[in-house]
Amino acid sequence: METPFSPQSPFGRAVFWLCLLAYGLHVIEEFDLGWQPWAVQVLGLPVTWSDFYITNGFGVIPLGLMAGSLGWSVPAASLLLPGVMLVNAVGFHIIPTLRTGLFSPGLISALLLFLPLSGWCMTTAFKHHRSSLKVVMPLSVMLMAFPVVMLKLKPLLGY
Repeated sequence: METPFSPQSPFGRAVFWLCLLAYGLHVIEEFDLGWQPWAVQVLGLPVTWSDFYITNGFGVIPLGLMAGSLGWSVPAASLLLPGVMLVNAVGFHIIPTLRTGLFSPGLISALLLFLPLSGWCMTTAFKHHRSSLKVVMPLSVMLMAFPVVMLKLKPLLGY
């Protein structure tokens, strides 16, 4: 009998594609509810909508396609998507909302989609591919930090 956290279950085989779908819905929520002006005002990030499009179009979408295509055959690669989702939910939505008391555009999908899906993936990885988490979590933090570092470097480099 398969456990609830089985990579071979039907849900386990589809979970990375579901993560990509969840990220798409998250981006829609962020865009429609005005994440960019919120990020400028609340987080102090010098981010534009163009930065938002580039990060999601050239970072998140390829990561999601890779995760969905590889599935559990290469967990250290596929788990980067739910790892980024977890870092995004906590670092860019939950903590800022708790710290400021201001609603963060993207918080709804972070709570309803990102936390359950990434939590399932990380629990499953812990049970079946524990060693991959030693690579995945630091890389997920670095992947989320990269666009922030680039935004912070722009004025220092004269852009």
